Amino acid sequence: MNEIGYHGTCSKHKDSIESNGFDPAKCNYRADHWLGQGVYFFDDYEKALWWSATAALHNNDFGRVIFKATIEAPDEEVLDLDDNKQLDVFFTEVIQCIDEIEKDCSGNMPVFDDKNFCALFFDYYKQKKNIAVITRTFQKDYAGYTTRRNKKDKELQKKIMNITGLGFNERQICVSKKECIKSTKLIYNEEEEVI
Repeated sequence: MNEIGYHGTCSKHKDSIESNGFDPAKCNYRADHWLGQGVYFFDDYEKALWWSATAALHNNDFGRVIFKATIEAPDEEVLDLDDNKQLDVFFTEVIQCIDEIEKDCSGNMPVFDDKNFCALFFDYYKQKKNIAVITRTFQKDYAGYTTRRNKKDKELQKKIMNITGLGFNERQICVSKKECIKSTKLIYNEEEEVI
């Protein structure tokens, strides 16, 4: 893998990222990360710009920044969940893991919250298979970077999506090893914009 990723965040993280680069080991732990722990990138600048507004809003309206980085990893350390063969291998491994847990629990299976289940098994899979990068294209009904619609139009759009099987595609890249994130560069700083 060798591709460009865009990371949108709030400006309070700018100095740290410029000084130290991105370090997945220093990211805040979140039990609900959809691809496990790591630094998340979009393959699209506009989506990173949209996400930076969300990050700024959740951080006392700090300004928005976007970093561009080259992501490099050997193919055997990349899990591409858009590839059906790789997805099948992932499912097989997770099913085997659950079977092993059930055998060891004597009927007292641990309770896995669906919201946290995803991150738990991605992190397990990364460790077991020495995976540094996971990519996935998610399909969404609505996103902040699309045309704003009123409630009635949103419901109609959702109905059309259900009928057609279409949705907004959002490819994300989760990097779990610092050495895979190369040539990080600040490419947008809202605070430097002239009004």
